[in-house]
Amino acid sequence: MSAPTIIEPTPAERVRTVAAVPHAAVLVADGYEPITLALHHVLGDRLVVSVPDDAPWLEGARAMVEINDISPLALRERTRSLVWLSGRLSEVADGAALAARVAVENPLEALLDVGNGARLLVMPIESAVLADTAGAASVSGSELAEAQPDPFAGYESAWLAHVESGHPEMVGQLARRLPGKLRNHRVRLLGIDRFGIRLRAEHHELSDVDVRLNFQQPAGDMAALQRGIRILLGCPFLNGLRAG
Repeated sequence: MSAPTIIEPTPAERVRTVAAVPHAAVLVADGYEPITLALHHVLGDRLVVSVPDDAPWLEGARAMVEINDISPLALRERTRSLVWLSGRLSEVADGAALAARVAVENPLEALLDVGNGARLLVMPIESAVLADTAGAASVSGSELAEAQPDPFAGYESAWLAHVESGHPEMVGQLARRLPGKLRNHRVRLLGIDRFGIRLRAEHHELSDVDVRLNFQQPAGDMAALQRGIRILLGCPFLNGLRAG
């Protein structure tokens, strides 16, 4: 029997993607006040975070990190998903070396502050939970270690903002693919990944509805992503495009 076709990111991939982007995040450690995080990144089965140098010493503290996946667009409800990661914290002796390892995977600007007003902590991930409008899913540390963030995560915010501000007609074209009962809603862009485009249908009296429009096949590079977008838009010039 052939393996089922995967049509959307797994919960582990989504957690990795949310953690790879500089979303709003807070660390809550037992017995301490919450700390707003400037940096969070999943490295294997561990979460790396940065805290101000004047934050309490947190070696061995049990903690939970909440990451709020906020849309770059002014949606009625901007939170797209929430991620909670739990484990026990360890202080890092050589912050510069760990910062260099993180930078190889994710060159975050906040890494420049390590050793200059901020320090790194690591937390082996014992449990992770992803919640969105569809429900909640649990993810193990081993699943996170095997997963990868979406390859277009760093491109998503700029693309959403570009289409929203400069090409609203594209949203109208995508909305034609929605079920008829949703077409009288206000349709907004919600996200894009290698599997397709997500839309949110907003209604002033009803709950929001999130819908995924899948590409014909997952996109492996930017050319394939652009081709997938054009197919969803019903572009009449597909024969002139190079195959992805």
